[in-house]
Amino acid sequence: MHVTVIGHSCLHIKTRAGTVLIDPWLSGSCYWRSWWHFPPSAEPDEQMFSPDWIYLTHHHFDHFHYPSMRRMDRSAKVMIPRFGVDAMVDEVRSLGFESPQELVHGRIVELGDGVRVASYQYGFDDTTFVVAEDDNVVIDINDCKIRRRSLSQIKRDFGRPTLACKSHSFAQSYPVLYEAEDPEQLRLVSRDTYIDDFHDVMSGLQPEFAVPFGSMAGFLHPESRPVNEHLVTPNMVVDGVAERGGIAGTDVVTMAPGDVWDSEAGFTRSETDWYTDRSRHLEDLLKLHGPKIAERAAREEGAVVDWHHFESYLTRFVRDIPRVFGRRLAPKPFVFHVRSDESTPYWWVSFRSRSVGRSAEPPADRSGITTVPEAVLAEAIDDTILHLVHGSMRIRTALAPDGVQSDLGFWGLAMMWELGYLPLRRSARRRRFWTALLRRHRELIEQIPVVVLRNPVDHLAERFGADV
Repeated sequence: MHVTVIGHSCLHIKTRAGTVLIDPWLSGSCYWRSWWHFPPSAEPDEQMFSPDWIYLTHHHFDHFHYPSMRRMDRSAKVMIPRFGVDAMVDEVRSLGFESPQELVHGRIVELGDGVRVASYQYGFDDTTFVVAEDDNVVIDINDCKIRRRSLSQIKRDFGRPTLACKSHSFAQSYPVLYEAEDPEQLRLVSRDTYIDDFHDVMSGLQPEFAVPFGSMAGFLHPESRPVNEHLVTPNMVVDGVAERGGIAGTDVVTMAPGDVWDSEAGFTRSETDWYTDRSRHLEDLLKLHGPKIAERAAREEGAVVDWHHFESYLTRFVRDIPRVFGRRLAPKPFVFHVRSDESTPYWWVSFRSRSVGRSAEPPADRSGITTVPEAVLAEAIDDTILHLVHGSMRIRTALAPDGVQSDLGFWGLAMMWELGYLPLRRSARRRRFWTALLRRHRELIEQIPVVVLRNPVDHLAERFGADV
């Protein structure tokens, strides 16, 4: 077995049965020119676009990158997780892959010559993927928040992992692009959150080698550039795990784009230090990609959000959310500041009143005020991906007192709605919803008391990276 880190969350795995390419974001940017590869990855050769299999862990653009997928040989077999909703199936088919194979949670699939794979779904929209050949077991946890019984299931199915790869840094705008009068509202998630989570998950798996992976992005857009100073680097993870007493029998190994692990030859790693002088390397990347960022800025200039389109879209949203969900998770109105509307610039969404409106002043009981470039907001609504704006890092949020629950609740509910889990009257009619739920009974057993008994703020924080 031969594993190459391509970049960010992309792995290329050579096996006896053929090649498996996971989460191919191979070039360019994501999220409205905000996310770029850092450390930079090499320009892919043509062979990279002709794998035998492709696996997409979930639908986020830094994992399911449409421009990269459009360049793939259509003979590649695309494997995707079988979630309770079928959004990914249609997305893959729209790119010309006619028969994507949906992998059922926890079911081991034989690729041939003794090579096995399996997908373990967790949460609404993420997965851990396993590739095994003989006694060599590679686990791509990525940014999946898999926990406890579900994590133990993987170890029972495949034994001790050889190589386990896991994300380790911020992938959402909270809290790094937020401000609040009460600093406690910004402390639900921190650098230590990600290091703790890496340590805890790897302690449960006890792989031979644990790799900080899936967080290799730099933020080059002027609006997202401040995020770079908050990122958790692979070396911080190595040091942090050591400070927490290490992991018995496990070596934490950093890998950069182009680095390799081979089942016979071991590791081949670059000696380039990308992080000590990170600012200089990012400036070099900015010089390279600056023209594309400027081109995007020119396209966005003068763009405005249409009120009637906004009102129609968000009204459907709030009315599709069960009242108990809205009132528990987001009891305060969520407010967008739309500068082009000079007379009524505060556009708000209320789950309590199940209404959408706009006003000259923001509601007094608001969760906060969020500003998003109007071109981004308009495109996100048009493409039914409003929830991805939060991870684009092109937003700013000023939280009101006690507003963090409703703010994170808004984004969580938007994700559930846009993926198709809500309204329940629609998703619950589908057999796939119930079969997926039953196969994930371990997770369900854990999550029911969490949802019912725990503070919603803690539950939402876990969604954004914490294990609290």
